[in-house]
Amino acid sequence: MSRMIWMVLLCGAGTFVLRWLPLWQARRQGRSVRATRWVQRWLGGVGPSAIAALLAVSVAGLQADGLQAGRMASMAGAFGVIGMVRLAGGGIALSTLAGALAYGLMAHLGAW
Repeated sequence: MSRMIWMVLLCGAGTFVLRWLPLWQARRQGRSVRATRWVQRWLGGVGPSAIAALLAVSVAGLQADGLQAGRMASMAGAFGVIGMVRLAGGGIALSTLAGALAYGLMAHLGAW
């Protein structure tokens, strides 16, 4: 595997562990994991922010190298996957993950 793929996988695993570990620790100690209303509202904005970040990364690549059909198709396909997974009942996190995976796969196969 290339260094880039390893970097992405390690960053994803690190992010998961940083978010999962406090919840696991709290449950193990028998503490309630209920968040305050403010924290729930803040966490509700994380999903749409992740989708916006996916869009920003996709568009930044288009700006740097000019419009390319392969990149446009990858971006459109990724957003289509996000919409389909979300409509199928997947949460915002699952939708974003599926869209990012679809974008990466299409970009890798297209090798633009």
